[in-house]
Amino acid sequence: MKQILVFLFVIFIIFSCVKQHALAEGEIPITTSSNEALQLFLQGRELNENLKNPQAAELFDKAIALDPNFAKAYLNRAFSGGGYKIFRANLSKAVELIDKVSEGEKHEILYAEASADGDGTKQKAELDKLLELFPGDKRVHDDAGNYFYYLVQDYDKALMHYKKVIELDPNYAPTYNSMGYMYKDMENFADAEKAFQKYIELIPDEANPYDSYAEFLLLQSRYIESIEQYNKSFETDPEFVTALSGIGDNYIFMAEYDKAREYYQQYYDKAFNLNQKMGSLFLKATSYVHEGKIDEAIKTFEERAAFGKENNSPNYVVNSYLNAEYALDEAGKFEEGEAYLNQADEFIKTAELKEADRNTYKLIAGLDRCYHYIMMGDLESAESDVKTHKQTVEQRHNPNEKQFFNMILGMLETGKKNYEAALIHLAEADKESPYVWFCQAVAQEKAGNKEEAKKLYSKVGTCNENGMGLAVVRKKAQDKAKAL
Repeated sequence: MKQILVFLFVIFIIFSCVKQHALAEGEIPITTSSNEALQLFLQGRELNENLKNPQAAELFDKAIALDPNFAKAYLNRAFSGGGYKIFRANLSKAVELIDKVSEGEKHEILYAEASADGDGTKQKAELDKLLELFPGDKRVHDDAGNYFYYLVQDYDKALMHYKKVIELDPNYAPTYNSMGYMYKDMENFADAEKAFQKYIELIPDEANPYDSYAEFLLLQSRYIESIEQYNKSFETDPEFVTALSGIGDNYIFMAEYDKAREYYQQYYDKAFNLNQKMGSLFLKATSYVHEGKIDEAIKTFEERAAFGKENNSPNYVVNSYLNAEYALDEAGKFEEGEAYLNQADEFIKTAELKEADRNTYKLIAGLDRCYHYIMMGDLESAESDVKTHKQTVEQRHNPNEKQFFNMILGMLETGKKNYEAALIHLAEADKESPYVWFCQAVAQEKAGNKEEAKKLYSKVGTCNENGMGLAVVRKKAQDKAKAL
């Protein structure tokens, strides 16, 4: 499984106001008043590193019960699933205890808080401080690698940190997982496969290595092999239910949509926490978009939004409304799309949210409205709104937001027939987004560069990395590639 948010887990090591435990030379010490809590934490950390978050959450809760001042246990619990309220409550508790922690753990907590708040400048500063203070901590380098890979998309810097991890500990398995995905994104498929196979070799009794290798095989269109590995993942650990979603993804790209939804439903039924159930509903909605059944997708997003409200998870509500708008706009149903965009705006105003989160959602929804105007052909409104949001994006220095903003700018310049400028902006957008590739293809085609456009359309049309961005354009890209 791709560890999209692993860079947040510079959050893994422990602490307390009584006794610090240095478990290995060069590592950030762990402080807790209870040795039993420490052992539970270490077990939970290992489970988290193997992407068994629900099981890890139970152990962190037990550690907190033994030591209510265990700041790092709260921090890890925040990122172990359960929805928005659990996330924010535990992160806030860790921040509350920050004056009782060691220097290294203080920067870990501040790094996590900055990441959650979307403060890119502070996040990078805290990461730099951790690297300065603990150059011999493999987990700090692993998180730095994840930061540069998943968030910044600077593969050279990411690889430098991953190689440092392996130098410090050649048997630290999680790094091979991330390297496999990064090599895949670099289109170095041979080294990617070697990394995933090494990951399996190091921890053959864990489920995630087989899951990750299965995802790599899916991306290579090796469907039968992929399903075999997903089944092996689930057989290795029947609690590793996310493997079921991977089998469903295979059936999406085999155009067996009902079969895909059967597996997504199994994933939902066996889910251990809210995050997994929400993931299942998202995939179900996406399957309908792939199939061209937009009305069914919208019903599923409505169900997901309602479920988010019932479970005090406003992040999922906002995400569901905006994805519904996205699917409708791509289908040319602009009036219906705007209605969901308006619902998102109203919900963000009234929802019980930390102000930092409200500001993040306002920006995302605002940029989504720019996208909506561009799709409608209302470039004047889009340009006006872009100017409104530009300063906010620049001030926050959040890499994801910058990438999204550059995608919007690229689409706007394409609409204005400034294709060279469009391609410059799109080059600064998400490098691994099929939707960005599609936007680049459109700009290249309109600029008269048909061969380059065809390559990009083909890249989108043969991509098997499931998500809404791909679902809304894959069929369009396939048709375009055939036509050119």
